[in-house]
Amino acid sequence: MGPDDPTCAALVDELQSSLDAAVKARHLPGVAAAADFGDCHLRLASGMSDLVAKSPLQADGLFRVGSITKTFVATLLLSLRAEDKVSLDAPVSTYVSDVPGGDGITVRQLLNHTSGIYNYLESDDFLNALQANPYRVWQPAELIAVTAGHKPYFPPGGGFHYSNTNYIIAGLVAERAGGRPLAELLRARVVEPAGLLHTYLDGSEPALPGLVHGYSAQGSSFADVTQAGDASVTGAAGALVSNTADLNTFYHQLLSGERLGPAELDEMRTWIPTMDPTAPEYGLGLIERPSPLGPAFGHDGAIWGFISSSCYIPDAGASITVLVNTEETDINGIIDDLAKIVKTRM
Repeated sequence: MGPDDPTCAALVDELQSSLDAAVKARHLPGVAAAADFGDCHLRLASGMSDLVAKSPLQADGLFRVGSITKTFVATLLLSLRAEDKVSLDAPVSTYVSDVPGGDGITVRQLLNHTSGIYNYLESDDFLNALQANPYRVWQPAELIAVTAGHKPYFPPGGGFHYSNTNYIIAGLVAERAGGRPLAELLRARVVEPAGLLHTYLDGSEPALPGLVHGYSAQGSSFADVTQAGDASVTGAAGALVSNTADLNTFYHQLLSGERLGPAELDEMRTWIPTMDPTAPEYGLGLIERPSPLGPAFGHDGAIWGFISSSCYIPDAGASITVLVNTEETDINGIIDDLAKIVKTRM
């Protein structure tokens, strides 16, 4: 059923009102959302995709989704693991050379951020180089090399620290184990099997039409930063482009056991405490956090001009995705506001 069905119509109006209120109260350029609940499959949008042209944001608009990419890469590696092409507990050096400490770091520790390896995006030298030449194309080995001058946060397995370097390395592990470039592996093993028609790895695949403009707040106005950097800056850690419908489909299929076998899904949902109350547990490329509908499983993402959050909530059989075309807002607050509305219809 869609929004015209009487069962869903009231829900559409309430969700739309919530999005409109978020755009106004949070001073957002635009926000797109998808909510799948029971027989309702709702696609909504509020605000603008282009502030200069004053183009209304469409519900199927494409967004950079940042670290949501990590769930896709983890899913890819777990699919390779199911075929014995990669071992989660093998040293990273089995697949990728020149990783600092790679002999003592496992693939699993990359995927759940317990490797201790330094996050290249926390390096002032790297950020200065990026600012000086934002359109430079970075090779994964160059990003990994940034970590060589920095001490690990802790010995491998000795704690949790979110590090984008982990997934830059994980992308190389996937390429070595799968024998093909990362974008090809993601498309063949994750994107196409899930039937995702609006998802691609930016910088490695031809861009699809429909990318909305991304903005950075500057006082009371916005600067267009849609093309503020080269996609290679984030690569396997955050270069994916997608839309709300595709992400709802992906997380529902993943958590329902359609994309991975039971053993691999159990591995993905083996949790590490993060000490972050907003996202208290991390699996393999997967965040578990509380929501008004019960535990939510998914991932968030932020990149220049965009912020994203997508999750599946098994207790309610609900999928919710919110995508915003500016990078600073409490996006999970918007998710929770929508979840509260859905809850009233249960």
